Amino acid sequence: MFIYILIAVILPVIGILVNHLYKPDHILLSMFFVVWMGFFLMALQPFDVEGFETIDP
Repeated sequence: MFIYILIAVILPVIGILVNHLYKPDHILLSMFFVVWMGFFLMALQPFDVEGFETIDP
C-alpha cells in the first residue's frame, strides 16, 4: 500500500513542486503529473484495495 501511495500521490506532487520551482513556464509537465496522479487514483485504485469490493476487469 505504501508503494501505491508513493507512486500515485507523493512522486507527482514532488514533481509538480520541483517543476514550478525550477521551470515555472513548463505547464505541460505539471499537467502530465496531474494526469498521472489522476490515472493512478481513479483507474488503478479499485484493483489494489484489499478487504473491499473490487471491480472485475
